[in-house]
This record gives sequence, structure tokens and C-alpha cells, in this order.
Amino acid sequence: MYYDFVIIGAGIAGIKSIEGIRSENQTASILLINGEDRLPYKRTQLSKQFAKGFEREEFTIASLEWFHQQKVIVLNDKVMSISLKTKSLKTFRQSIIQWNKLIIASGSSPVCSPIKGNGRQELLFFRSALEAENLRQLATKASKIIVIGGGVLGVELASALTNMNKSVSLVHTDPFLMNRYFDEYLSNHLSTLLQTKGIQLILHEKVKSVSKTGNGKLLVEIGEMIHLLTDLVVVAQGVQPTIECAKKAGLETKIGIVVNANMCTSHPDVFAAGDVTQHQNDSLTGLWHDAENQGVIAGKNAAGGRLERVDKKFRLKMEIFNQFYFSMNRPMKQSHRDEVVEHENDRYYRFFFTDAKLIGALMLNDKQRAKTIEKAVNEHWSREQVIKEFTTTVVKP
Repeated sequence: MYYDFVIIGAGIAGIKSIEGIRSENQTASILLINGEDRLPYKRTQLSKQFAKGFEREEFTIASLEWFHQQKVIVLNDKVMSISLKTKSLKTFRQSIIQWNKLIIASGSSPVCSPIKGNGRQELLFFRSALEAENLRQLATKASKIIVIGGGVLGVELASALTNMNKSVSLVHTDPFLMNRYFDEYLSNHLSTLLQTKGIQLILHEKVKSVSKTGNGKLLVEIGEMIHLLTDLVVVAQGVQPTIECAKKAGLETKIGIVVNANMCTSHPDVFAAGDVTQHQNDSLTGLWHDAENQGVIAGKNAAGGRLERVDKKFRLKMEIFNQFYFSMNRPMKQSHRDEVVEHENDRYYRFFFTDAKLIGALMLNDKQRAKTIEKAVNEHWSREQVIKEFTTTVVKP
């Protein structure tokens, strides 16, 4: 089988690649290789809607009708190898597919720190819709569940399981939850909230081993002193770019597939987009909106266009137990930074400036103005504009 364009991966980057191609070429043949068991869906909704459950196609990004309209063939299979020399690939079901241009949007895969014990094979991962469905079915019969990971996925999953009346312990290797995105104040606020809802937090510790017991339980060793009996252990610890096929094929890779500003890899006919990519400044994004943008650029340029990627500012919105958390482009370095901090009843704002221009922001419980804060960061509002819009009493740390 031969196609003008083959896209590996049917997440948002892969879907947007189709739009990019069609903006340049309306007749070329396109094959989308979908590695999952259903139509492409919005993965971020899995943890947010986990407690209430979801229908199989509830979070679908694009319908079958849309693919027909775009004249795209969707293949539910997995890519096992790529040949740059013959411009072909082989799938799990032994299909040999040749391509003129290839777009790799294979996303990312769960990671888990080394864990010993004969119960390691009982670990559950929470990444795909199928895994979410499996976990939900098992959770209905469980009373105690341990979640590994204190990022967005772990926190949302722990809160969802608590809403299902499960006894939940959350283990995180860092002293602070959401440490990549929150400051100490927001992290402490979140920790207190989870604990008041009955979630046991075990911070600055690692799961060392998981062992089976005679009564069907799992004995989990955490750090040097903690041993817990549980029904399930769920890994929601983080992800890494899925680069195995690209690396074996000979494409330049580091942590992700190395791309230039045009989303082109080290091979002129191979492009990449989304979580799988590593950019010229060695950054990995993992952001939904950036993956959308990268997909359009990769598709358009693969079809002969000339677009360049511009860094998207990170933005995170999370609602847990009716508390709204917002983080955008939080700078990680402590130096060369001016700040404005504001407390107003149950609300909290922290704005970060460089040369009196807004570069990032944190916020708690002002959901209505989240878009305004996002606009302010994107437009680099002045310090005076921010103070006028958002603060009453300014506290300068």
C-alpha cells in the first residue's frame, strides 16, 4: 500500500496534521494510523470525568464523517518499524505501507520509577481510554487504592477515586504536589484540600516494592518506614516521548525526536509533532495547545508550506473539589524576577515580571478571569496594568 502522507498517531497533533495537509493539498492520499481501539479522543478528559464514567466515544475529537470528508483512511494498528531507506513502515498486523511524506505524532508513554517485588506486574497504568475503563471496573470492587504521582493526572485521579468513596493514598517523590506548575502556597493549599477530603498524602517518598499477599491484597513498601496494604496500585507518575521506532530508524533523537522550527526531523521527508518532539532549545512541551499548533505546522510543511513554530506559553487549569487552580508560564528560576502577590478572601494571585512586563501568573479561585489573565500574560501587560486590573492591596515579597 502506498500513500502520499502517512501520519503515525491520532492524538490532537495527528488530527491537526490532517488539517495542515489539506490546507495545501486537497487531493493527496492520507493514511492515519491510530494505535488505539477507538476514534481519536481528548485524553485530558479521562481523569476529569473518571468518577462519573464516560461513554466509549464521549470525548471524540473527530467523527468518522469528518475523516470521510477529509478523504482520510484510518487504520487501527500499531507501527512496529520504520525504514527511511525504502520510505516504508511495518505495522503489528504485518502491513507494509510506503509513504512519500511521514508525520510522526506518536505522543508519549507512561513512565514508572524502578519498583521491586512479585506484585510489580499488578501495577495499573492510567494513560489511555482503555486503561481508564479497566481501572474503573476494577475500582468498583476495591476499597483501598494507592496512586503514584503528584502531578495533574495523579491529583485528578486521586480526587476522582475519593469521589467514588474509595480510600486513597497519594505518593509523590517531591515535597510539594504539582511542583512543576505551582508555588509553595498553591501546593500547600492543594495538599490541605486533599487531606480534608480524606486522601492520605505521602510526599518526598518513593514506592520501593509491591508484593502479593495470600489474601489477594498488595503490600506496598514506601520509603524506609511505610508499609501499606491495598487493593490496587495505579501509576500516574509522568510520561516520556514515544521514540523507539524513530530512534531505530536512524532519526536524530534525544529525549524526544529532534525537530527544527518547521517541525522537520533529521530526514527531509519526515516531520514530527506533539509530545514526541524535542525542539531546538531542547524543550519538551507536552501541551495540548502547542500540540495542535505543531500538528498544523507539520502537516502544512510536509505538503509544501513554509510555517515556523513559535513557543506557546504553558497554561494549566485544574478544578479539584470546587477549587480552581491556574498556572501559566511560571518561571522556574528565582533570579532576575519582579513579583506581585495578592490575597483576596479565598483568592490568590501571583504575577511574575521581567523588565516590568508580565511573563507568568498563578491564580486560585478566580475562574471567571482566567482568560483575562491568560490574555495579560500573552500580551505582556505592564506592571501598572496588572495592579490596576487584579489587585487591591499589593504585597511585594
